[in-house]
Amino acid sequence: MTKLTSRRWAIIFFISLALNVFLGGLFVADKYFKDNRSRGFRGMTYSVPWARRILGDEVRPMAREIFRENRESFRGTRQARSRLYKNVSGALAKEPFDKNELAKALTALQENLQIGQSRMHNMMVEFSARLTSDQRKKLVQEVARMQEKRKERRERRRKRRLERQKNNENTK
Repeated sequence: MTKLTSRRWAIIFFISLALNVFLGGLFVADKYFKDNRSRGFRGMTYSVPWARRILGDEVRPMAREIFRENRESFRGTRQARSRLYKNVSGALAKEPFDKNELAKALTALQENLQIGQSRMHNMMVEFSARLTSDQRKKLVQEVARMQEKRKERRERRRKRRLERQKNNENTK
């Protein structure tokens, strides 16, 4: 009778097989389902992270320096925003419902978001001032490309919506 592989080797082979299947699944998922920035989360277009993503690693040190300079103000704004979201949730859940309290909480949240956006835009101004002319042109081209893609998506959605409406009218 031939001796089968030992129990230890069988366990090692099984673990190896499981690991290979897992890595293969990751590869397939990355290849077919990869979406670096989903349409649901686009982020702010004219911002330092966006510009750094477009221009690549050559501007990373400059972006980090600008973020370091503004870290504390961002942290305070972000912490305040967290409290404001909790205030909005509290106003929504409160019984009896107070319309004015919710309006006040939403107004405070809107002001906080505007402060954050203006700080991000100020950082982008400072960042852009340090860029070369070619780098700024690259950013302009990327914005034009993004607008064109959004226009195409908008048109596809509009056509699908019209087709659905037409099909719904025909089925009635």
